[in-house]
Amino acid sequence: MLKPVKGDEALRAFACHYGIEARRRPGDGPAGDLLEAVVRDFSRLPYENISKIIKSADGGAPLDRFRLPLEVVSDHLEKGFGGTCFSLTFLLERMLKSLGFDCYKVMAHMHMGENVHCLVVVSLDGRRYMIDPGYAVYAVIALPERGQTVERCPHAVVEVSTEGSGNYNLHTVDTAGRKWRYRFLDAPAGDEEFERHWVESFDMPTLRNVCLGRITEKGHLYLRKDYFKFASCDEVNKRRLRRGIDRTIEEEFGIDRKWVGMAWDVLEARRK
Repeated sequence: MLKPVKGDEALRAFACHYGIEARRRPGDGPAGDLLEAVVRDFSRLPYENISKIIKSADGGAPLDRFRLPLEVVSDHLEKGFGGTCFSLTFLLERMLKSLGFDCYKVMAHMHMGENVHCLVVVSLDGRRYMIDPGYAVYAVIALPERGQTVERCPHAVVEVSTEGSGNYNLHTVDTAGRKWRYRFLDAPAGDEEFERHWVESFDMPTLRNVCLGRITEKGHLYLRKDYFKFASCDEVNKRRLRRGIDRTIEEEFGIDRKWVGMAWDVLEARRK
């Protein structure tokens, strides 16, 4: 079972590197400013499943494959790794809690199935806000009491609409159109439930190919297998990479090609 990690060690390592005021608490000043600062720096962690593919090959108990907060931060600083939605959400929740924020994890449903995605909800000044590090939604978006909240992010316009009874849908809008991304219920997922879905995630189709995403000031970079895309609110450029995929990952996502090669070796071994 997941240990009650406070996230203090991970926060200290992260804060030391990015200059976050690690000892500051929401009561020391405008809490919204602190939350925005943490989320802004957290966006430097890319979405990537390379680290998850490599660690999944180690064998052992299912929980041994989890990359917990301190490992995620250490791997980011040393190797340029980030994580997938489960490790990033778990890290962000623990870091925010160690800073004194009232927050919790929630599960989300996508086209591929139920409880396959997750995000963090923060309660602040009588309102609730969502942060989704696993889907590159690093804005602090207020959950609407009615209608919808619209937030312009670097890669797309994000719409969060309510169905009532705590149910929400998230759509993105860019030059390619409006797309439904996922639905979630604003209900805390305890560590036991979260752990169960995290274990199940190792059998998902998303681990069959290398996949990465990263937010920049201009937009969002996305790579899956040989498909490479740049998206902003104003343009979407797509292309197939016929060669040099590992070099592109190293240059655009900051992850050494040797780790890409290790992940490819793991995937190739599984196909045999």
